[in-house]
Amino acid sequence: MKLSDSTAIVTGGGSGIGRGSGLALAAEGARVAVFDRDRAGAERTCADITAAGGKAIATVGDVTDEAAVVRSVAEAGERLGPVRVLVNAAGIAVRKSLLDTSGEEWRRVLDVNLNGYFYFLKAAVPAMEEAGGGSIVQIASIAGHVGYGYPSYTAAKGGVLAITRQLASELAPKRIRINSISPGVIETGLNRDTLGNEAIRAGTIRNIPWGRLGDPGDIAKAVLFLAGPDSEFVTGSDLVVDGGMISCIHWGDVAQSLRSFHAASD
Repeated sequence: MKLSDSTAIVTGGGSGIGRGSGLALAAEGARVAVFDRDRAGAERTCADITAAGGKAIATVGDVTDEAAVVRSVAEAGERLGPVRVLVNAAGIAVRKSLLDTSGEEWRRVLDVNLNGYFYFLKAAVPAMEEAGGGSIVQIASIAGHVGYGYPSYTAAKGGVLAITRQLASELAPKRIRINSISPGVIETGLNRDTLGNEAIRAGTIRNIPWGRLGDPGDIAKAVLFLAGPDSEFVTGSDLVVDGGMISCIHWGDVAQSLRSFHAASD
């Protein structure tokens, strides 16, 4: 029970990676404040935590509403105790090319995926400092490392990587660590539409060297490591959890030929 003295706030905790992270943190003893705009989803996560013997509360709001964010952090501290862990996991995606993306869509993606993180950082850092320190884990994406096809999402996740690096030195004197995780393709509601297409699903798996899609539990294990004491000397880092997807160039049908090719000798 490595987190038994901690209150953890998990954004987007009603589903997907946020839900998996909340369940994993609770299993290690953390008291979890589940923040989500979907009340029913947040309450389901809380019910599963309490059924397993843990303690959790649901706080409902939109990450883009700074006042709601401030209220939720205060409520977590009042009801659950000193806040020591923040997992920024809420996110959305707009799957459109540059010229097809409207200004409104661009702003919404950055508002949720980047500004929402900023609001929780601003609200949670003073609480963590008062508690004597803590750990922040930000869910970025492999889209922040490579072109992923959707400019708004790629820009937002690149921003998450950048602010994580920036804040590592700023927060270290407060004894607060901050790291990020870059998931690959994970089976969550965010990808339900694309992965429901069999051609896209099969093509995606072919491009993952480990041979399968990720699931929220894969990311939750990384969250536990970065949130807990085992990573006490780790800050400002990004942990890629993608089954090797961005470790190589995907050569398609000629991949095996390239790997086994030997030029004929003169």
